[in-house]
Amino acid sequence: MNEYGKVLEDVDLKKYNTYGIGGHAKYLISPDSLKHLQALIKYLNSENISWYLLGGGSNVILPDADFAGAIIKLDQLNDIKINKDTIIAEAGITLANFVNCLLDEGYTNYAALMGIPGTLGGAIVGNAGAYNVAIFDNLISVTVMDELGNVNEYNKENIQYDYRMTEFKGRRNIIVAAKFEGIKGDVAKACEQIKENLQKRQKTQPLEYKNAGSVFKNPAVASAGYLIEHTGLKNLTIGGAKVSEKHANFIINYNNATSRDIIELITVIKKEVQKKQKVKLELEQIIVTW
Repeated sequence: MNEYGKVLEDVDLKKYNTYGIGGHAKYLISPDSLKHLQALIKYLNSENISWYLLGGGSNVILPDADFAGAIIKLDQLNDIKINKDTIIAEAGITLANFVNCLLDEGYTNYAALMGIPGTLGGAIVGNAGAYNVAIFDNLISVTVMDELGNVNEYNKENIQYDYRMTEFKGRRNIIVAAKFEGIKGDVAKACEQIKENLQKRQKTQPLEYKNAGSVFKNPAVASAGYLIEHTGLKNLTIGGAKVSEKHANFIINYNNATSRDIIELITVIKKEVQKKQKVKLELEQIIVTW
């Protein structure tokens, strides 16, 4: 498999997700081109080797069990091209680098996304957003590889998406690139706003602990954090997983948490919030199964 890119064996997945959980994977492969990614998918399928695409490792809850297949990472597919207000970016670029590249060229319409961890591909799958800006706002099209290695481009109007949701979530497809409209603005002002937003995140989110971002989507009635806090669940602990005291919609890996600890804590939170607040929380994070 080395002909397709960088290959590692017997990989500790705790190092590849922001919760710091999970077992070992037999292989971890980073294809060095779209062509090699396509060939890799076809090879793995022909050899009946299971595969799972892992982005930056945020917003996911990996299993405690070992994975006998191949973890695919797109970190080498991170190119970005800008031409006449049109941005074409590969999915493996980090969201931070994506925003910075746009700012370097005077485009400010995605500045509010600075501080969201993970890759562009993952952001598209979950329609990531912050401060009333979402990745789909100025999206033009998405290039997708299906589980057989076929590649197609989908225009935004033909994609089902909503708040923190797209049709790609939970499906075996690979976002390989996307096209966006760039909107120019006051870069100095945008950078100052980024600084303020990052300071706010530092004060209000438990960034000093391993976590995977917001656990639940915000319901229409109130924020998930507010509902969890007013159900009296701050600091609730199961095993090594704890509801953050700083922000109740964050679960932190407080003391060598397992995937099972986190999932059990999520189950309790949902049950108690529905019982006391009459609101059914919807999970934003993805529970991965091998």
